[in-house]
Amino acid sequence: MEATRPNRVLIVDDHPAIRETMNDILNEEGFDTQIAADGKEALDLCLSKHFDFVLIDIQMPEMNGVEVLKQLKEQNVKCPKFIFFSAYSTQELQDLANSLGAYAFLKKPIKVEKILNLIRLKRNISILIHLKDDDLRHRISDLLEEKGYMVSRTSSHDDALIKIRQINYNCIVFDSDSPSIEQEVIKNTIKSLDSDTLCIETNEDEDMKKLLKTISFQLDDSQPIFN
Repeated sequence: MEATRPNRVLIVDDHPAIRETMNDILNEEGFDTQIAADGKEALDLCLSKHFDFVLIDIQMPEMNGVEVLKQLKEQNVKCPKFIFFSAYSTQELQDLANSLGAYAFLKKPIKVEKILNLIRLKRNISILIHLKDDDLRHRISDLLEEKGYMVSRTSSHDDALIKIRQINYNCIVFDSDSPSIEQEVIKNTIKSLDSDTLCIETNEDEDMKKLLKTISFQLDDSQPIFN
């Protein structure tokens, strides 16, 4: 299976000890991290660089964490997944964070394992893209890799069967216009292996955003978490 890049994580807290500790832990776990001391610095970094996740204190001087997400949304840029944390916060801020699409809200003291589980989530999800159309195969694979999924790809039916027998994929995406006998062989092979691999069909006419939503929904990894 092809290797994927580590998730890029921005850590934002006005307390140096907290951000440095989180930075050290996530670096040791193999994540690509950067730190910011306040909301303004975090906003500037999000506008100039790509991050998969932002771990951010909801309560900070001058610009709070929710305001950072709000301004990113207003500027219509691609937003990372925001994980908010705070010892104290108002219900109003939590509701606003939720309405803006916050990925999670955690209370201090921070449980490191909880954060690790959240940002590892998609790294542990493997998807096989089995499509004969080169352009479609690469477009779907690139989109899924951008979302942090572990992606394998193949155009060959025989190679797809070999991969399925070797690796218990979470999901396989194949062409709904491919020969029905090939589709049945793939499904029967998965069934014979007693695998829980999900089969999702697509074709060149399907909207890519719709396909991504289908995959996220089926794998149940896209729901925000508030604890």
